[in-house]
Amino acid sequence: MVLVAVAWLGAKALSCWWWVFRTGEYSDTYYYFLEAREAVATLAASPGSSAVAVLAQAMPEYPTPAAWLLLAPYLLGADDPTSYRNVIIAITIVADAWFAFLLARNGGPAGVLAWVAFTAALGGLPLLRLDMLPAVAAGAAVLLLVRRRGGRAGVAIALGTAWKVWPLILAPLLLAGRSRVRGFLALGVSGMLLALASVAAGGWERLFSPLTYQGERGLQIEAVAALGPMWDWGRGLGTHVYYSSFHAYEVGGPGVQEALDATRVAQVAAALVCVAVVVRWVLKGTPTRPVAWLALSLVGAFVVTSPALSPQYLLWLAPFVAVLLGQAAAGGPQAPPWGLALATAGLLAVLCVLTTIIYPVAYTSLLEQRSTTDAALLVLTARNLGLVVLTLGSLVAAWRFTDGNHRKRRLATEQSRLE
Repeated sequence: MVLVAVAWLGAKALSCWWWVFRTGEYSDTYYYFLEAREAVATLAASPGSSAVAVLAQAMPEYPTPAAWLLLAPYLLGADDPTSYRNVIIAITIVADAWFAFLLARNGGPAGVLAWVAFTAALGGLPLLRLDMLPAVAAGAAVLLLVRRRGGRAGVAIALGTAWKVWPLILAPLLLAGRSRVRGFLALGVSGMLLALASVAAGGWERLFSPLTYQGERGLQIEAVAALGPMWDWGRGLGTHVYYSSFHAYEVGGPGVQEALDATRVAQVAAALVCVAVVVRWVLKGTPTRPVAWLALSLVGAFVVTSPALSPQYLLWLAPFVAVLLGQAAAGGPQAPPWGLALATAGLLAVLCVLTTIIYPVAYTSLLEQRSTTDAALLVLTARNLGLVVLTLGSLVAAWRFTDGNHRKRRLATEQSRLE
């Protein structure tokens, strides 16, 4: 484990230097900083207003607890972009280290090394985006579900949802084992407490703003459904790329509305398939073998059918594959097959590298017509098709391994023949 710890420390140090300090990169931390500064300035200009009420309106795309976390560094004195960025990096590294410790404690070195590889392959994103927090909360929930700790998993899902809404997708997995009532109770109580705190801090409208905010977005240039319009843009066939009010680059023009309509159909179809897989898993007794693949299927289906897809979405998938590989390496009758788990991890690692090539390396070529635009579009296409393959493969694996303990069933069959 000493070598694993050294690998983790080395990867973090290299990522910090190469992707952040060497280039002077700020990424989303600069947006967080500007929003925090504006909120404080609004408060100063409204001396008769409630500080809680004013500050709670900052960054409506994030749940209220996440917005308050992003305000905290500025309120505590990190009132310049560099010091603010460094505090955010410290927060994400602590969360990263906590999940690596959980993986090491529960799955051995394989899961930790996979986690190190994925986060290193994603460059500076894990360091500079708040997405690290919901990702590790969701990963911890899946790790706990593998160990049949439904109560703790429910709390982890609630905490992840407080940072970003998407970890709530994992709630059906709380049906695992005999602790399912405890799991849903823990999710309900934790979620209710967090919701009440959010309402007290920002009101009912602010509680639901992350959902309404996302529902109004257009077609982001990296979305799977945007591949057709983006290739049309690359060929100069009428579509255009623009920076939207949602702080994202979107594509507009001919064929975009049809692509958005297709995402809605795909979302319904994906939801039905996911429900079928989860129902089969429940009817077969909720074996732990496919839990990580189930999590990857549920979140992957959301990612590939969403009209919004950002580079940090790959970070959402990484914890589940790290848990999967650790589970396979640990062995036992409920362990996933090592070869298939390794193939899943290998595919995700490639997708993480392609994502880093897209952003930040070749991102300008997706915003402006350049000689490298076709190459950037090819990388984007390969990454997005790879995400579809990863999701479909995870669904197939989850379906296949919901039959319970294959080894035990085979031994029982052989024994019955002998009798």
